[in-house]
Amino acid sequence: MNKKKWSVTMAVVLCSGGMFAFSGLLVPNLANSAVIAKYSTATEVNAKESPAESAVPVLKVEAPVPVSTVNDDLLLKQMTEEQIQQIYDYMELPGDPNTSGREMTDVEINRRLVLEDQYVYDGVRPQKPLPLQAGQGEVYFDIKTNTYYQPERTWTDEELLQMIDWYYRLNLVASKRNITPPAVAVPEKFSKDEALARAAESVRKLFDADVSKLKTNVMLVEPGYGIPSFWSVHFAPYKSLTLLGQGQEYWQYSVQIDPDTGVVVDTTAFNSVMKKTPIDAAAAAAMKKDDSWIKEATRIVKDKQGEKRKIVKAYLTGTEVNNKRGMVAVDVLLEDGSKYNAELRYPGKQLRCLIYEPAGKAK
Repeated sequence: MNKKKWSVTMAVVLCSGGMFAFSGLLVPNLANSAVIAKYSTATEVNAKESPAESAVPVLKVEAPVPVSTVNDDLLLKQMTEEQIQQIYDYMELPGDPNTSGREMTDVEINRRLVLEDQYVYDGVRPQKPLPLQAGQGEVYFDIKTNTYYQPERTWTDEELLQMIDWYYRLNLVASKRNITPPAVAVPEKFSKDEALARAAESVRKLFDADVSKLKTNVMLVEPGYGIPSFWSVHFAPYKSLTLLGQGQEYWQYSVQIDPDTGVVVDTTAFNSVMKKTPIDAAAAAAMKKDDSWIKEATRIVKDKQGEKRKIVKAYLTGTEVNNKRGMVAVDVLLEDGSKYNAELRYPGKQLRCLIYEPAGKAK
């Protein structure tokens, strides 16, 4: 497969693991690297929901657990040899696809999110597949010119479903073509189940959140493009696309674990509607004289994370970039050279993520 088809490959990884909605929230170094998921699973488990006024994140748990209607074998059986060959031809095209027409509005994007959940969980399908040449509709993909054509008017539900259906079929065929991923030596004591258990415990410790009723995806990301291998564990509500499209608040969590040591290296919480408050010059100047941010970061490392090693230094870092993001990052250095980076939301000091770098890797 052409290197330019990275976007397709990554979509395969995410879509096959039920993480399609999460793709835009991945860490930057992962989102720009070609990786293959060696293992992927959706584990159906349970969690308690917290009241809105509580400090515990709202999880938006639904019951009963919905069941996906997207069956790989079924989709393949519905495709002709000609349709499969068209996707193979597309994958060999040089360069990334072009787009012609008006960009989707926020309202259309939200409609598409809700329709995608209906496609997956309710079996809603388009009446016809996405046209792959001109003359069959205003929304189509011209394989010859590698161009998606979008309407200047509002998208219909049928057109949105055609595009959703096309991407799922594209991802499916691409995943079947990538037969043998590179092998990664993973000690058995740090298996998929162990990674899941450690990830759930990390979320519980740092965010006081029970993830047992959330949809769980676990995959081993292969090394490549300078990115080491790691276990990726993601917790999110079922039908989170619908929640996102409807503007409802919910939390999801992403955890990365070193497959060689079993150490949790990144635990991050994402909120669907929380607004960022950029830090202006006056607030930034005052923050340099306010040690409460450093105290909160060190408290999290000691009391929440349970770190017993001596902390030798803690300081604000990346302030210029983080001020624009409305985040305050604190590096917490340990006596053996290891380091934590705690990122806190401004102005409330809520933890967004805790990243760990063992000695020898910390800068």
